[in-house]
Amino acid sequence: MSLSSVWSFISLNTKGIRESIKRKSLFLFCKNQKVQCCCLQETHSNETDEKFWANQWGDKILFSHGTNRSAGVAILLNSFSGKLLVTKRDGSGHWLICVFMKDDKFIILGNVYGYNSAAQNKIMFSDFTNSVKELNQRYPSNNLIIGGDFNMVENEYLDRFPSAFQNHHYNPVLLHLCRDLNVFDVWRRDNPDVRAFTWFKPDGSAKSRLDFWLTNENQQNFTSIANISAAPLTDHSMIKLIIQPRNNPKNKGYWKFNSSLLEDEVYSQEIIKEIQKITKDRQFTTQREKWEFFKFKARQISITHSKRLSKDGKQKEMEIIREINSICCKSLLSEGEKQRLSLLQTSLDNIYVSKAKGAFIRSRAKWVEEGEKSSAYFCRLEKRRQEKNAVNRLLINGRESTNMEEIKREIFQFYSGLYSSSYSSQDADSFFNYIKDLAPKVDVNFKQVCEAEITLEEAEKAMRSLALDKSPGSDGLTINFYRHFWDHLKKQFLLVIKEISELNILPTTMKQGVITLIPKPGKDARLIDNLRPISLLNSDYKILTNIYASRLKTGLNQIISDTQSGFLKGRSIHNNIRLVLDLIDYNQLIEDDGFILFLDFFKAFDTVEHKFMFQTLEIFGFGPNFISFVQTIYNDTNSVVILPNGISPRFLINKGIKQGCPISPLLFITATEMLSILIKNSGFSKLNVLGEQLAITQLADDTAIFMKDSHQIPEIIQTVDFFSKASGLKLNLSKCELLPVHHSDQSVIHNIPVRTVVKYLGVHISKDSKTMEEMNLWKTLEKCKANLNMWSQRDISILGRVFLTKLECLSRFIYPAYSLPIPKSARKAINHANFN
Repeated sequence: MSLSSVWSFISLNTKGIRESIKRKSLFLFCKNQKVQCCCLQETHSNETDEKFWANQWGDKILFSHGTNRSAGVAILLNSFSGKLLVTKRDGSGHWLICVFMKDDKFIILGNVYGYNSAAQNKIMFSDFTNSVKELNQRYPSNNLIIGGDFNMVENEYLDRFPSAFQNHHYNPVLLHLCRDLNVFDVWRRDNPDVRAFTWFKPDGSAKSRLDFWLTNENQQNFTSIANISAAPLTDHSMIKLIIQPRNNPKNKGYWKFNSSLLEDEVYSQEIIKEIQKITKDRQFTTQREKWEFFKFKARQISITHSKRLSKDGKQKEMEIIREINSICCKSLLSEGEKQRLSLLQTSLDNIYVSKAKGAFIRSRAKWVEEGEKSSAYFCRLEKRRQEKNAVNRLLINGRESTNMEEIKREIFQFYSGLYSSSYSSQDADSFFNYIKDLAPKVDVNFKQVCEAEITLEEAEKAMRSLALDKSPGSDGLTINFYRHFWDHLKKQFLLVIKEISELNILPTTMKQGVITLIPKPGKDARLIDNLRPISLLNSDYKILTNIYASRLKTGLNQIISDTQSGFLKGRSIHNNIRLVLDLIDYNQLIEDDGFILFLDFFKAFDTVEHKFMFQTLEIFGFGPNFISFVQTIYNDTNSVVILPNGISPRFLINKGIKQGCPISPLLFITATEMLSILIKNSGFSKLNVLGEQLAITQLADDTAIFMKDSHQIPEIIQTVDFFSKASGLKLNLSKCELLPVHHSDQSVIHNIPVRTVVKYLGVHISKDSKTMEEMNLWKTLEKCKANLNMWSQRDISILGRVFLTKLECLSRFIYPAYSLPIPKSARKAINHANFN
């Protein structure tokens, strides 16, 4: 083997998982093993199960189907860090081979379920061996891993009880397989003379080691561990394989608060006592130090109690498994031992059945296949899978890499560079000197609202308005924690806020962020530009900034013009879309040639200069206290990026807003309002519509500019460049587009493509109504019908069908229906798809 990171596997013969509670139980059991690949045999799956089971599992599943009553193998991926290249399977659900790319190396993984017949096994493993060799020629690899239930033993003397042989007797089919593929039994290598078994007759009268791992792993560079352990709801044991480099360094992620602790009275009382103790402690020189120490102690206590609660549950399970394993190692069992084994296996089964039922309850609904509606829990699975797979591979210098160390370096270099300031005071001063007399000012009352001292009532309202169960920042403490202990924490929190306001310094952890990377829909996630950074910020920071966000919302419409639709109550994205559509639909009323220029800014949220935002607030007339607060929350901040095997090195954030911060979107639109003011007051000829001059419409940074004719483009680009040099928002000319209000024969004007169809704010816009119907309605309907047809093969109740039509069909038409007319034919087709 030549991998540079750990890879872990389990294999288990499930004896059929069509029954939903059993399947959920075994999925939970597999998840608890915390491995990357689970090889299951006897799944009894068919094609109609694929999407549903994958959603229940929460990640990708690769299948080789048998029938509803026999065979079937599957490979379940769990936070998988490699790339799947190809799969090959037999036609009867007895084997599945996958080729992966991991750490820039090919890996061939085989999952097998042997027949009960030696003759059939001979044929099957001959076909399997030939397929492995064929794939190995196409994808040269020294990394071959084969696991599963072979339904035969390697050594009839050691691996079967009772044995028909008095000395070693090797199975010729397995012997030929191992020699032909140059693989060996990992467990037997480490346990040359030990008798252990993976399948048991219920009465203990017969047992065999039918399940094992075969590899050709190089021991000089790698270590491998294979073990056998009890499993619930099947007569087979689980087998586990861990392959890792020698001296492999462990990379920790970050801790997250377990909200179930709040139900533990012992834990709550200990936290309350710690709050009281720290509040009275006079050794701290600042309130910030006291607050940071409290959070440190809260984390420490939380980790201790989490381990205790986890240990209590796990200890019982581990004791059962240890006793099962101990009994199973014996050759002969007494009647008492047989009864004890049955009792222990039932107890283990019950643990996971109980967990499965608990998962149903926590998801607030039963699964669709049981005749009830699903819940948001299942709808989030696809999103979670995308998030987990965001940075498993990257294109670096034109070459795809799955090496996590290389990916970590690339991400650190990219984001530390992205967030480095390139602010030019000369360009900014020139911009603001030009625009200062054109910008509106906030009134005295709104200014005083933003300047006022924070009250306890404001802080509590801000805290309670934040959603529960959201991912925390670097300190791991959630809003759930603060809401639970608020009555004991609120006075200390207010003291911290007052000190921040007086000294203009945040506590250390409030300066820290954790960035998670989310792939942009429909884009190649291997390109780092196509990963959207979302900041996970500490909850105390979010409470603080939410106070000022609430204040800003009360009067921001005094300075943000109606042409901006983003982040303000009472404004709608559909106004922007409808404006563009109306210009196209009623172009006969427009005498100008008329063009609409759709601007694209490169990573606008990540590149706006902090100092530009501060100067913008001054121009709008905000007071010194509020501006100092905004400067404080952006001064000396830093972040890390979450990766599959830990986190990146920490880097400074010297520009960009924090996506995930309550106040940042509002600050961003104050900055983009400067562009709106500039465009409206610039000298290019705007689009004349019945005597009204249309210049610009915005949704945050999504900007459309309306012009009289194409001759205005150079001046518009020059005007936007004036804003760009001052603000940091760089125009991405290669992604800008032109849409003519009337017909145009030109395909490119000033290096900007002229389109007949543009996608604006999620809606395809064209002068041809049939094209718009096709792209916004009929293509969407085809996707909906495909999803609904998959579900129609299941026995689903009326409630389940109602939920599915909302989730898979109607919800996809609500957004375009706000802006577009839905013709009768489309309404009829949508209804037919839903009610057919």
